Amino acid sequence: MRMIPGTRAIRKIIRTITFYTRLQKARKRGIVFERPNFIFLDRLDDSSVVVDVGCGHDADFSRYFIDKYGVRAIALDPTKKHAPFLRSFEDRASGKFKHVGIAVASTDGTITFHESCNNESGSILAEHANVQADQVSSYDVETVSLRSLPKRIEFAKIDLIKLDLEGAEYDLLRNADQQDLAPYDQIFVEFHHHCVEQYSERDTQRTVETMHAKGMQSFTLDNHNYLFYRT
Repeated sequence: MRMIPGTRAIRKIIRTITFYTRLQKARKRGIVFERPNFIFLDRLDDSSVVVDVGCGHDADFSRYFIDKYGVRAIALDPTKKHAPFLRSFEDRASGKFKHVGIAVASTDGTITFHESCNNESGSILAEHANVQADQVSSYDVETVSLRSLPKRIEFAKIDLIKLDLEGAEYDLLRNADQQDLAPYDQIFVEFHHHCVEQYSERDTQRTVETMHAKGMQSFTLDNHNYLFYRT
């Protein structure tokens, strides 16, 4: 007898169909999908500047764009345990990669960062699932706003910025105005409604709508990772 799929299986099938339907549309727009989750417009070259915020210890986002396009990549990550790995890559990258140990936030200044001793990702949010569940090491880090970031890294125009902020992206993007966003041609955001209790998928949708109101177009394959861009 043929088994009828359960609710969870049906949802998985629907997500898979939606993903590949959107992927076909993405290709028509010139949007590229690269695993694990990168989406971007294919208009980069070796003169482009890519900023990798929340790069982790392996800076895979930076590595991908350096290898594919020869871009200059600037990685921002305040996590102390990641610094030796990033410094090693910087030494071997022939000037194409630079690590800066600061966090991106709504305002310039300092904030307490909670480094997970068990997982890759920490957060400036004490409510993050890793911070709640893991052993953590907390310390103050420098923060830079979207408006101040170009001057801080000495590039007036940024072709692509990735924001992997472990929940801090909501406050950052809602408070950003058009002048804050002006230097950025493409903004790739990993939303974290799945691991920060005070945010839901509806908060992600509200943030996307806010970005539309500020003049940015958007695209997503999974309602989780979004590309915001200018036409």
